[in-house]
Amino acid sequence: MRHPPLLLLLILLILSLSASRVLHATTFYLDPSAGSLNNPGTPTSPWPALEAVVQAGLIESRQYTTPYNPTNPVLTAKNTGAPVQAGDTLILLNGLHGNLILQNFINEQMITIMAAEGQSPTLRRIHLQGAKNWRLEELLVSGEPYGDYHREKLVYLESHNWQGPVSHIEVRHCEIYSTLEPWTTAGDWLAKVSDGLYLRGDSLLAENNLIRNIDMGLTALGDHITARNNQIVNFSGDGMRPLGSYILFEGNLIKNCYDVDDNHDDGIQSFTTGGRIVDHNIMRGNIIINREDANQPLSGPLQGMGFFDGFYHDWIVENNLIITDHWHGITFLGARDCRIINNTVLDPTPDLAPGPSWIMVAAHKDGRPSSGCIVKNNVTNDIRVDGMTGNNRVLSTYVEYSAQFVDHTSFNFHLLPGSDLIDAGDVLSAPDTDLEGIKRPKGALPDIGCYEYQGELSPTRAVEGSGGFRVYPNPVKDHLFVDGPYEDCLMLLLSSDGQLIRVSDSPNSNIVKMNTFPPGSYLLWIIKRNTGQRWGQWIIKSQN
Repeated sequence: MRHPPLLLLLILLILSLSASRVLHATTFYLDPSAGSLNNPGTPTSPWPALEAVVQAGLIESRQYTTPYNPTNPVLTAKNTGAPVQAGDTLILLNGLHGNLILQNFINEQMITIMAAEGQSPTLRRIHLQGAKNWRLEELLVSGEPYGDYHREKLVYLESHNWQGPVSHIEVRHCEIYSTLEPWTTAGDWLAKVSDGLYLRGDSLLAENNLIRNIDMGLTALGDHITARNNQIVNFSGDGMRPLGSYILFEGNLIKNCYDVDDNHDDGIQSFTTGGRIVDHNIMRGNIIINREDANQPLSGPLQGMGFFDGFYHDWIVENNLIITDHWHGITFLGARDCRIINNTVLDPTPDLAPGPSWIMVAAHKDGRPSSGCIVKNNVTNDIRVDGMTGNNRVLSTYVEYSAQFVDHTSFNFHLLPGSDLIDAGDVLSAPDTDLEGIKRPKGALPDIGCYEYQGELSPTRAVEGSGGFRVYPNPVKDHLFVDGPYEDCLMLLLSSDGQLIRVSDSPNSNIVKMNTFPPGSYLLWIIKRNTGQRWGQWIIKSQN
């Protein structure tokens, strides 16, 4: 009988110890009002605020030798023997948890910092430098509860020349805001507003976050960054910026731009100045709306997607809904081998300046031409493209809008029965699904624009008037978001056989955790509280 070599036994022992550590990960509880550093961090004897726990050295990790040497990074132990270790979870209860400042915390497995169920722990700001394998979930981040409009980035993941890079960080289901209600004067915006979520690193994830009343919404400065299903609501700068390569912006909602200075504001903007390389990026299924309310204070024009100062190589821009009163709907100045497919890009007021909105692919400002680009299956006010085009449709008037879309005045750009955009797309170019994840084509050919017509009962279209509500994503795997005018209404979730599962008193419960229910079909009703009138009914497909 042959015995395994000593080296193999050592490897098996190390793997066994590592697996044991993951399986026996520990959860610690933090309560700013009732906690103490002398407690064990249990539910009945919690630790205090998160800032105090970090400063007390209660988290074991590893750190780079500084200054960080990218050609020969050296890791050493940090806070050896501390109770919190790789794979553990910190559960935060209600209260003010101070600043989360992590410098040089490199974990072997994820450490999760998250809110307790039904709790709203608040951090003044989050700043990570030289960090790896951290997950931040369901946290509130704002200086306002501290009486402080600090003008710093509210959540800043920063690769740092001295401390080292950040990577493998997840920011999920967090609420990030400068103020709860948008200011009505430019002076307040300029004096008090902060940037929202700034991702400066590689292999980062921002998902299902609500970022509101901020200057720059979400900046992705690095490679392999994913920003999915985030909401950027009320912003005075750019909604989102992809400033690296292999970036995915998918399913994000960007709306309500406040014009407070001379900056030309964009829903999504990229640029290549300073030698920055921004190639192989995907902008898919995003919604950009200049303003929901025509009477919004500090209203101004918003450029939709502006990609200036190229060159941009191998981008995909598909299934986006862009409703903005500026000529730059989607603009590439200096693009090679980019695809702009099945977008709906329209000016809500096509008869008024500074619009209407176009899709443009043109030469770099230094005169070098764009090449190899494909622009197909889009509906827009104007097409100005150096490249291959086909099956696009230009609409110019309100009458044309009304003939094609369910209700363009309330930003419902689903297709009407009889729309000549139905079955009019190029089947070889169209993506497999539409903005809402509905499979294409429904009919003989794919439709033009970001929505595929589903017939009289779309899984995502209200049976009765939508009342201005938006329900997404659908199908859903995790959290369902309900966005709209919640005043005096209730939200009901029912099983497919009509059994009531949940009643939510909006606007405090506009997120439904569908992953707590079995997969299948559900009904979502929104009704007026006093009259019982149904504002909308949706069929929700849960795939958790």
